[in-house]
Amino acid sequence: MPTPYDRTTRRTFLDRLARATGALVLAPISSACAARAAEPSKPGDPRAVPRERPAGWDPIEFNRARGNAGAIPASYLPSINGPDGDAKHLGKHLPYIPNFERARFPAGAIALMWGDSSKGYAAHPNAAPSQANPEGHWFNWIRIRKAVAGDAEERESRFSAWPHPRPGDNGAYRASRGDAPGADSGKDTIYIAELPSDVRPGDLVRIHAHCITHGEYVDFLVVPS
Repeated sequence: MPTPYDRTTRRTFLDRLARATGALVLAPISSACAARAAEPSKPGDPRAVPRERPAGWDPIEFNRARGNAGAIPASYLPSINGPDGDAKHLGKHLPYIPNFERARFPAGAIALMWGDSSKGYAAHPNAAPSQANPEGHWFNWIRIRKAVAGDAEERESRFSAWPHPRPGDNGAYRASRGDAPGADSGKDTIYIAELPSDVRPGDLVRIHAHCITHGEYVDFLVVPS
């Protein structure tokens, strides 16, 4: 559970988020801990997530293998293994850092989007639950950890609804164009996620996130200045 220090730093983050958005942000009322201990090493486990970025890291092949081992729903496996699997399905779920004004989100956070078009990946859409898709389609949690071999804090940001967070969420949304994250089928949605307290600009971090429709994805990014 959060220590007094965790609660203080989280309150600071939420206060800054409220000032940046001009909106009230409620502190989470949850038994889940936003500051997570590093997961134990699981040698040989096909679903294990590396703490450091491996030499020759290939996020497409890693996430395909891990997805086939159970991290991605069975119904989506024909898509990730098909001829368009790399760009339209796996690449679509990989995080990248958009060109986004730093002043529009608080210190101690990072802006993320999914599906970098500069790499030829399809942009990830987002959708609220509907009759056609009762679950909806968005990333409901993002876990960030400094990419080091030893123990490190892992910070989880929660997004229990889209396009607006709910009371208790510690994640937030912005729009890459205008003010509505729901524009262009949700493809303009920017996720604002908390960084662990030990992460500084220039650090390599591991991003481990969950799309409620298509499962878990992992990649590594450098925190911008």
